[in-house]
Amino acid sequence: MGGTSLVVPVILQDTTVVRPPTMRTLWRFLRWMIQTDPRYSIVLLVLQFATGLLPAASIWVMRALFDRSLAVYEGNLPVEDMLVWIALWVVLALAHEVFRLELFFLLVDRLKQELEDRLLTQLQRKASVLRLETFERADFHDVLRRAQEAASPGFFLSLIGEIHTIITGMLTVVSVALVVGLWNPLLLIAIALVSVPPPLARVLQEKNTFYLKREQTQRERLRAYLERILTERAAAKEVRVFNLGSSLLGWWGYLYWQVADRLFQQKRSQTLVNIFLASFSLAGLAAGIGWSAWAVANGGLSPGQFAAMMVALQQVSTHVDLVFWRFGYLANRLLYVADLFTYLDLGPEEPKDGVPIDNVGEIPIAATSLSFRYPQAERPAIDDISFTIQPGERVALVGANGSGKTSLVKVLLGLFHPTQGKVLYGDVDLNRMDRNGLWDQSAAVFQDYTRFAFSLGENIGLGRTERMGDQAAVERAAHQGGAAPIAEQLPERYHTLLTKEFAGGTELSGGEWQRVAISRGFMRNASLIVLDEPTASLDPQAEADVFRRFLAMSGERTTIVVSHRLGSARLCDRILVLKEGRLLENGTHGELLSQGGEYARLWALQAQWYGEGEGGR
Repeated sequence: MGGTSLVVPVILQDTTVVRPPTMRTLWRFLRWMIQTDPRYSIVLLVLQFATGLLPAASIWVMRALFDRSLAVYEGNLPVEDMLVWIALWVVLALAHEVFRLELFFLLVDRLKQELEDRLLTQLQRKASVLRLETFERADFHDVLRRAQEAASPGFFLSLIGEIHTIITGMLTVVSVALVVGLWNPLLLIAIALVSVPPPLARVLQEKNTFYLKREQTQRERLRAYLERILTERAAAKEVRVFNLGSSLLGWWGYLYWQVADRLFQQKRSQTLVNIFLASFSLAGLAAGIGWSAWAVANGGLSPGQFAAMMVALQQVSTHVDLVFWRFGYLANRLLYVADLFTYLDLGPEEPKDGVPIDNVGEIPIAATSLSFRYPQAERPAIDDISFTIQPGERVALVGANGSGKTSLVKVLLGLFHPTQGKVLYGDVDLNRMDRNGLWDQSAAVFQDYTRFAFSLGENIGLGRTERMGDQAAVERAAHQGGAAPIAEQLPERYHTLLTKEFAGGTELSGGEWQRVAISRGFMRNASLIVLDEPTASLDPQAEADVFRRFLAMSGERTTIVVSHRLGSARLCDRILVLKEGRLLENGTHGELLSQGGEYARLWALQAQWYGEGEGGR
C-alpha cells in the first residue's frame, strides 16, 4: 500500500464540464432573491441606484465649487456664493457614507439571513424528495459538494456585496462618464480603451480558475475523506493497528499537490498577463492627465473642470477596474450558484401523490419479471425475479453477499424504482401508489441502520415521531426490541445521549446499537415489517432469540426477513434463495433441503453452527 500505486484510484476520472451562462444565472439569482424577501430586496436595489449616482453629482458640485472658489479668491464673487455649494457637497458626501455603509449592511444582514434560511430549507427538501437511486451516483455527490459551497457561512453576504459593488460601480462609471463626455468625448474613449482590458482579462481568468477547481472536485472529495479517516475517532484504532498513518498521509499529500501544482501553474501565467495589462492601463491614465493639463494651459478646460476632471479620471478608471474585477469574482461566485441551481433542479423526484392503500398488511405483494440496475452499474442487481408474498406471510430472503437481497427489499418498499417489471400491492402498481402512505405503514430495520446522536429514548421514538413523547410506548418498544436492559445500565436511562461527540454522552457497542435499531422498528407498529440483517453483529444464539421475539411480536403482519444465517431463516413460513440477482429457489425450509440445491448447500456449510447437521431437516 506504499508508493504511488496507492494514489491512482479509478474514481478520479476527468469529466466534461458544461459551462452555464453567467448572466442567466445572475438573473435567476436576483429573481430568487426578490421572491425570498421582496421588501428588503427592492429597497436594497433602490439604495444601490442612489449610491451609484452620487459620485457623478459630487464631481459636478466639485467643479462648480472650485470655479467659485477661484472667483472668490480673485474678488469676482462674494464668499457667501460658495456656502450653498459647500452645503450641497457635504450633504452628498454624508448621503454616500450613510447609503454605502449603514443602511446597506443593515439591509444585507437581514436579507442574508432570509436567503440562507431558504437555501438550507431547499437543500434539505431536495435531499428528502430525490429518488434514492440518485444517491448511488458518484457524480451526484460532486454536484452536492459544489452546491453546499453556496450554503457555507458568509457566502450570500459576499455575493450580495459583490452585486452591490457592481451595480453602484456601473452607475458611477456611466454617470461620471456622461460628465466627462460633456467636457471632452475623446478623453472618455481613451480612458475606456486603457481601463477595460485588465479587468476583462481577470473575468476570464476567474472563470478558468473555477473550472480548473471544478475538475478537481473528486480529488478534493477523496482528500477530505482521507482527512476524516486520519482524524476521526471511529477509524483511529485501525489506522494505528494496521500502521496506515504514513501511507494515508502520503496519499493525502499526493492529492494536495496534484491540485495545488495545477492551480499554481495557471496563476503564474495569469500574473504575467496582469502585469503587462496593468502597465498599459497606468500609462494610458498618465497620458489622460497630461492631456487635461495641456487643455487647461490652452483654454480648453476651466480650472474647475480640470480639478473635477482629475477626480473623474480617477473615478472612471477605478470604478471600471473595480466593476470588472468584482464581476470576475462575482462570476466565480455565480458558478457556485449555478451548481446550486443544478442541484435544486435535479430529478427525478419521488412522486408526490398516488393511489392510497388503506392496509398494506391485508393484501398480497407480487413481483413480476422484476429487474433493477444501479445507476452507472454494468449488470443488474436484480434480474427477472417473480414471486408473491401473501398477507401475513413471513418470508426470508437468503443468499451470499451481493446476491441482491437488500436491493430487492428496497425495490419492494418503493425506495428504488424497478428498471424493468413491476411490483403490485394487491392490484395497484407500486409506481402508482402513494409512497408516503406505504412507508407510513411499514417498518424497516436495515443492516446499515443510522446511529442518531440523540438520546436513547429519541433514537427509539424516531420510529414514530408523533409518539416520541409517549414514554410508555418508547419503553414498550425497547422491551420488544431488546434495548430495555441497555437503558437500565445507562446513567440517565432513556435520556442518556448516545454519542461522545457532545458533552455528557456515551457510546454503545455494535450489538447494543442493533437492539436500539430493532426497538425503533417495533416503535413503528406497522403492517409491513422488513428486517435487513439487523442482527449481523450478534452471535447466532442471540440472533435466533431476537428473531423469535420479533416474529412472535409481528403476529399476523406481513414480514420480510433478510439473513445470511439460515438457522434464523427457517423460522419463517417460506424462503427465497437468491444468487447473483436471480431467484434460484422458493419454498419452505424442509422443501428446499429435500431439493438438494443452493439452499441445501448453504445449510450444510452452516450446519455446524447449530449442531444439527442433517438432523436440522
